[in-house]
Amino acid sequence: MSLTTSPGILSPSDIDSVFYDLRPIQPEQLVGKWDGIVLPTRHPFEKELEKFDWFGQTFVSTEDVAPIVVSRNGRPVEYQNWGRTSLHEVKYQGAVSTALIYDDHPVMLYYRAVRPNIVAGIMESKKFDRSGRFYFYLKRK
Repeated sequence: MSLTTSPGILSPSDIDSVFYDLRPIQPEQLVGKWDGIVLPTRHPFEKELEKFDWFGQTFVSTEDVAPIVVSRNGRPVEYQNWGRTSLHEVKYQGAVSTALIYDDHPVMLYYRAVRPNIVAGIMESKKFDRSGRFYFYLKRK
């Protein structure tokens, strides 16, 4: 994914065009621990994750996901304030792939496979209003 090595701020439309061409991923393929990396677009949620010291995501199973893992004293811990999530197959932008659905928030994350150990993600929320989508990718530990 060439966007991961691009310096500076990225265009959401450039990220979208790459994301929509990526292969779908099955929920079971995400089980495990993943490091999270923001694709910088100046989205306000980038600053939130920076405050949390976002580390990544942990998929215990398809029904039990720690969506925000943060670094505390150099160690990964689950960020409890956002609760838990689960994975489901959902059609998004013309492809059925995996989506993460929050139990208690109007938020969905959509995933597509880049390589066996790299996954691209888009986060959408009614809370974002006009801020648009938040973009990131995950690298398997």
